[in-house]
Amino acid sequence: MKLCKKIAASVFIVFSVLISAVSCEADLDFGFKDLCFYHPHTAPVKLNVDWSGFRNVEIPTGMTSYVWSASSDKQPTRFITHTLNYITLNLEADYYHAFVFNQTETEYSTIEFHNLDNFDKAEARVIEVKSNWYSTKQPVSKVGAEPEWLAIDCIKNIEVTEEMVAKAEAEYLATLPEANRQLRHNDKRTKEPTKSQNEVGPLLPKSIIKNLDLYVHLENLPYLRSALGAVEDMAEGCYISSRTQTENLVTHTMGSWDVVYDHTESGAVDMMKGAIKASLSTFGLPAGHQGKPEENNLYIKLLLVDNETILEHDFPIGDIIADLNSYDGTQLDQNGKPIWPEIHVYWPEPLPEVEPVGGGQGGFDVGVNDWGDEIEMILPML
Repeated sequence: MKLCKKIAASVFIVFSVLISAVSCEADLDFGFKDLCFYHPHTAPVKLNVDWSGFRNVEIPTGMTSYVWSASSDKQPTRFITHTLNYITLNLEADYYHAFVFNQTETEYSTIEFHNLDNFDKAEARVIEVKSNWYSTKQPVSKVGAEPEWLAIDCIKNIEVTEEMVAKAEAEYLATLPEANRQLRHNDKRTKEPTKSQNEVGPLLPKSIIKNLDLYVHLENLPYLRSALGAVEDMAEGCYISSRTQTENLVTHTMGSWDVVYDHTESGAVDMMKGAIKASLSTFGLPAGHQGKPEENNLYIKLLLVDNETILEHDFPIGDIIADLNSYDGTQLDQNGKPIWPEIHVYWPEPLPEVEPVGGGQGGFDVGVNDWGDEIEMILPML
């Protein structure tokens, strides 16, 4: 009899310890698993996102959201989805800040993300690149890649109350009898528990990346062989939560140009006059920009058809691009295409009429790679 009591007591103790050790994720289920389904207890929040202000620039294929507790120093929660119009966040009772951006961090090759553990300090920056022809004139500036399209928006103080959490739990528990019956008969749930979603937003991501079309107007175009350019002291990146540019500086170089010819009064193409054109993507102007001409410089370097003559010129353009940060891809022309600012500068004098190398007719070359010893890259020129 005593032996039976000892065995019964031992079984009870083992059973009690086993029950206390079972978590919500355990494979064992003694009927307690459903009661701790919410651990920690959460309520679903549907964060609506409207990409209509960005679709004219680029159509995203997914988005990423970071969510921070506004009342604690907990690490943010990262949500990724290929659904474009909303993200469902399961959150404990608290206040939250969140932002969204298109794609994921790893899908960018020219942008890197920093300080993503801090809502206010999180930022996106262009990566630094090497240039074998340009050296920055300011020690605080680096040569940076052209950034890929990035759209951002944020929302602050999303409220999740205890009542919202309790309602979500009650709705879940109300579905358990039917769900468990299906589980017993079908070995799987054919209907997941449903919960009311609390909707917030919408967030309206807009492009933080700007585009500049640069035109350098020239006379005696047939004597030009190739061109290089640099726009100096632009913003290195942006703060994600505020969509504002950072203070650090970057210089973008341009090696690919198109030729745009003028026309005579009769409408014929004027082969002697026109412009070389390049497009540049950038985060915009740095924080604290005052719109002074000397704050940004367009540096142009030309190689003439004799393959020897090199001309250089600086064009202060800080005042010309002073409103660059106001562009976000939502300004559209009559064809529904985004409007970006154009920069027009004029070479101070006609190009010298030099003799083409080899006695040819000269003109723009594709694949110029002989600007002397300092030029080692192939320049895709037209």
